[in-house]
Amino acid sequence: MHNFPNARSVAAEHLVLEQLGKSFGAVDVIPSLSLAVRKGEMVAFLGPSGCGKTTTLRMIAGLISPTRGRITVGGRDITHLPSHERDMGLVFQSYALFPHMTVLRNVAFGLEMRNVPKPEVRARALRALEVVQLSHLADRKPRDLSGGQQQRVALARALVIEPSILLLDEPLSNLDAKLRDEMRVQIRALQQASGITAVFVTHDQVEALSMCDRIVVMKEGHIEQFGTPTEIYEHPASPFVSSFVGRTNRLRGTSDSRGVITVAGQQIRAATAEAQGPVEIMMRPHRMRLAPAATDRNVPDATPVQGQNSLRGVLERLTFIGDLVQYHIRVGDAEVMVEEATRRDQGAPCAGTPVDLTWQASDTLVFPAAAS
Repeated sequence: MHNFPNARSVAAEHLVLEQLGKSFGAVDVIPSLSLAVRKGEMVAFLGPSGCGKTTTLRMIAGLISPTRGRITVGGRDITHLPSHERDMGLVFQSYALFPHMTVLRNVAFGLEMRNVPKPEVRARALRALEVVQLSHLADRKPRDLSGGQQQRVALARALVIEPSILLLDEPLSNLDAKLRDEMRVQIRALQQASGITAVFVTHDQVEALSMCDRIVVMKEGHIEQFGTPTEIYEHPASPFVSSFVGRTNRLRGTSDSRGVITVAGQQIRAATAEAQGPVEIMMRPHRMRLAPAATDRNVPDATPVQGQNSLRGVLERLTFIGDLVQYHIRVGDAEVMVEEATRRDQGAPCAGTPVDLTWQASDTLVFPAAAS
């Protein structure tokens, strides 16, 4: 199930975690975690609340001590170094700006603590504010800024010290949807322009998929999968990854030795169906299509079109969400959702209408039922 690179074999590795673990009393929050982050890439730690992603970030930052294992940066062991000696920039969910200081002083604070000469402090702080396009607000206090502006000040403060690694702990969760979209683009552009290595903790799959080079999907202190956004989305290593990253339909079925899968008394195929016996079938809603039930169709006995699957169901309801319509179809004792882009002149079948669901066999994910 685990899919992380060997910490010793990754070219240009920069941040390496080796069998890192954390226990609080008798509870193993992180049993053992190993991975390597390459220099200049942005990696997301993605998972639900309580999966251990923030604990991992805090160990990297030196805010809490690991119970076991090792952390190295550029080959240097920093496992037991205090936070202020780790050469890392931190951006928190709460921004953590000093309310009594101006924007410029907030950004300059880290340089002052490092005893940088005063003329250089001001020049570097102003340059950092220019990078985040806030130099015109240098004399304002944080209370006079919007949430997005405060976030950019926090980012400038982290970048001004020119850290080896930038750590971001759910920095966009306090922003509204539109501002989150804008800040995703800005943070990613700044990270790529500076070439800094960055670790990003989030529970938001869209942030992880759109901003990062690779994603660590975590569950209960373990790495479920480590790969590129495309790998994670298109080739999930487990039902958990498939369900957590993107919307997914889940159906129970049985696979025979020929790779034919029986679901709700109907037969479909997958591009690869290695599992036999009880299986779990997963399909992305936007990869499926809805059509009126064919009048001449009895019990489907396999794919009616080469490489295409089809299931008969009954439309229960639909949900309009602006750019998409979600159709909810009853197939046996399960519900399947199909997503289609909306059109101005779009009509819709009525609830209770028999419908056929079609999708490509290559878009069918199959897992042993015991793996869910």
